[in-house]
Amino acid sequence: MKTQLFFGALAYSLSLLSTEVQAGTPACISLKERSAERNEVVVFSEDFDQKSRIPDSEYWSFIPAGAPAWQKHMSESVGEASVKKGKLILRARKKDGIYRCGGIWSLGKIAFGPGHRIEVGARFGRLAPGAWPGIWLMPEKPIYPGWPACGEIDIMEHLNCDDFVYQTVHSHFIHHHTAAGPSGDQRTPKIDIKVFHRYAVEISDDALVFYIDDVETFRHMNLHLPDERQRMQWPFKTRYYLILNLALGGWAGEIEDAELPVEMEVDYVRVTKLSEE
Repeated sequence: MKTQLFFGALAYSLSLLSTEVQAGTPACISLKERSAERNEVVVFSEDFDQKSRIPDSEYWSFIPAGAPAWQKHMSESVGEASVKKGKLILRARKKDGIYRCGGIWSLGKIAFGPGHRIEVGARFGRLAPGAWPGIWLMPEKPIYPGWPACGEIDIMEHLNCDDFVYQTVHSHFIHHHTAAGPSGDQRTPKIDIKVFHRYAVEISDDALVFYIDDVETFRHMNLHLPDERQRMQWPFKTRYYLILNLALGGWAGEIEDAELPVEMEVDYVRVTKLSEE
């Protein structure tokens, strides 16, 4: 029965990928009106509407360089992560022979758990081979230690010059107990990545539901397994912090220096409370 439930959910998720995403929708159209119409409760909103070039330190920190491939070239500098005219501008470039990438995260400052929708308006402009922008979530206090058991939620990842993005779930169960692939990658329908889109995920105790421009693209179900502690299928019942970054190399492959610099532009971050109905 559990096996049938899983593959039924998987088939449903794959069928959603045939849904055409409406391209070219401006990210910030009528956010207040849309929120009021849906009776949404906004619990966090960041419009990057400020005079300082430095992202608001109450909510964000520069991401330091680290061992993981995506973090290798993080510069922890306003030169690669800055606010300009109401937008967060993340850059990836080669300066003085060194790769430098921009990124911010809310680690240790704000985090959100089940019962919330996290939405980010972003576009990528001209990207290049080796470019790897991401909008994603990691657990503040993991239920299961280590990666991928801790449970990673990728609201959006884009590689190189593709005309689609990935929305991905990582867990011990996905990596070791299913036929969904080593990382459960889900390619979205074709979109124009050079214009703003609204990338979102809704987190509940029963599912992770992904969207682009309010079109559902992928649904990952909680199977409520009786041996959950052993199979670790649902590590998502915890609070998550947000990561916004533009990396080079790693999963995106070989970097072409001649195509640098590249940019990722973030218009807003918005977190709303899901309806209990």
